[in-house]
Amino acid sequence: MPVVEMRKLVLIGNSSERESLIKLLHTEECAQIVAAVKPEGTRYADKQSALEAFGAKKAKIDFIFDLMKSCQIEAQSLIKAKKISYKPVKKPFLAGKPSLTMEEFYNTPSLEDGVYDVAERLTKLSEELIRNKANEIKLKNTVTQLLPYKDVDAKLESFKDTANVCVMLGTLPSSKKTAVQKAEDEGAQILYFDAGTVCTVVCIFLKENYDAVAKILSDAEFTACTLNYTGVPKDVIAESEKLAEANESMREKLIEQIISYEYILDDCKRLYDYYLIEERKLECEMQTSCTETSYILEAWVPEGKAKELDEALESSPLALTYEIREPLAEEKPPTYVEDNAVVEPYQSVTNMFSAPAYREIDPNPFVAFFFFLFFGMMLADAGYGLVLMILTGIVLIKQRPPKGQASLVKIIFMGGLSTVIWGIIFGSYFGYSATDLGIWCWFNPIEQPMNMLFLSLGMGVFQMCFGLGINMVAMFKQKKPLDAISGTLSWYFMILGLALAFGSSLIKAVTMPSWVRTVGYVLLGVGVFLLMLSGALHKKGASKVSGAFARLYDIINFFSDLMSYTRIFGLGLASAVIGMVFNEIGSLMMNMIPIKAIGVIVAAVVFLIGHVFNIGINALGAYVHNSRLQFVEFFGKFYTGGGELFRPLGCEMKYYYIHNQEVKK
Repeated sequence: MPVVEMRKLVLIGNSSERESLIKLLHTEECAQIVAAVKPEGTRYADKQSALEAFGAKKAKIDFIFDLMKSCQIEAQSLIKAKKISYKPVKKPFLAGKPSLTMEEFYNTPSLEDGVYDVAERLTKLSEELIRNKANEIKLKNTVTQLLPYKDVDAKLESFKDTANVCVMLGTLPSSKKTAVQKAEDEGAQILYFDAGTVCTVVCIFLKENYDAVAKILSDAEFTACTLNYTGVPKDVIAESEKLAEANESMREKLIEQIISYEYILDDCKRLYDYYLIEERKLECEMQTSCTETSYILEAWVPEGKAKELDEALESSPLALTYEIREPLAEEKPPTYVEDNAVVEPYQSVTNMFSAPAYREIDPNPFVAFFFFLFFGMMLADAGYGLVLMILTGIVLIKQRPPKGQASLVKIIFMGGLSTVIWGIIFGSYFGYSATDLGIWCWFNPIEQPMNMLFLSLGMGVFQMCFGLGINMVAMFKQKKPLDAISGTLSWYFMILGLALAFGSSLIKAVTMPSWVRTVGYVLLGVGVFLLMLSGALHKKGASKVSGAFARLYDIINFFSDLMSYTRIFGLGLASAVIGMVFNEIGSLMMNMIPIKAIGVIVAAVVFLIGHVFNIGINALGAYVHNSRLQFVEFFGKFYTGGGELFRPLGCEMKYYYIHNQEVKK
């Protein structure tokens, strides 16, 4: 099915009512406002100063978020250490994204006074916290700098030169202690204070011997003390440590005071979302072209919403004239896709690659089918699938995330269902095989890996042929039958020809009459001919020949793409083998431990940790590699992409969502 048809709203209204009109479009939540045409004599609206004002308001909220986040992290360790008694606000388990009515949304500015009052208090507390941190660094530096001199009993200010004598206090490596003794030959008196690897030295000598003594000290790697402290070092250290304790106590109180305001966070989030929407409205106003008295606005609206919007505009008291028309040939509408509840989550997978181009076929139903199919094959354990379904099911039921927020959870839930199905087919239950459990299975991939390999490659051929089929249908719709037959149908002839000609050689259990092989060769030849013909189409002269032979290289690309599907085989085996290994380790440890109860507990821990790890790593691998198969091998056969997603005014909210259209009149 193609993407949803879009309609263009072109509207002219009174400039004084422009803000009200944009508010109405936000209420309807169905219009993406775009830059309007700019006829001669008009200009785009300038709302830069208002945008900057909202930017400043958002900065205040961001300050609260950042400060609260950093303090909450620090508070957690303080609460565990019982240094503060504050009890943080508990949020419901898996709390969903909260919702607002449109009326509540437009009443949000009433929260500003309370939030800004708290912001002012937090600013002062933050400044105190910064000063506290500066004091902490200063006191730590004092202790660190004075530690080498802690054994010096004299006051630091007493180490001063006299008229005829130099007094030098400093440190040198303990290994150089003997080297500095040479200064005694120059009449110097030396006092040593050992401090581990660093030795504190006081050197007293006549000024007339300065050059000789200074040379000896330099060779001994002597570092003179330049600290500007007064008092006995150990007393200064003790006082600094005492002040540091008081400073730390003050910091704990500041942290407790700051996080006591965390109740304001919900209001901050609501205000932040309000500012986001108001900013977007201003940006929309800036996309309108206007004169002193009127403005022109343009917007894209999904076809299904056009009638509702028409009625809303018609019943509006605003002075305006408008039309809702089909897109012009030169216009590029945004892409809006409507899929059923099963397919919709897989839009996120497609959009990671690229949104569909407008009027392009919607690839999401096909992606949903193959993604679902391959996910289960890659994880392939019924127990793992059941765990994924339970966990994601709890999230979906308990949290009830809004539309657009639960895509990944739903994909994993459906992937879990696929994993259960394939796990039963392959007979794998938490790493135990169906043979050991006496349960039916089609085949065990570990015992029959070639069957798994052929199944994976078969799925690859099926998906690539499906993609080629979609491309062929699109070419026929574009009235390019020769391109469709030569460029796409040729692959069907070649694949069928290869299967008939060499199928019995590859699969020993299959025997075919000789005439079937002959038919296979004929189909293969026809396919190669058509493929070369597609390379010669739309070319002239010698380029027809070069183009025809160049197309043969695509055969190599096709088989290269096909080999990518061995990742299904590899991940399916890896999941089964890792699960089996953890089971063996648990069983071995249980048998090794003489006390049966302890052995069972140890085995259960190994079983739990091992299988949780296996589920996590292989579910991630299934998602990533599955996506790659869709993006490269599947999309490469038919999908163009390059579309711009439809983003109606109102979709920018980050913390809340609006769940209805109730507006207070």
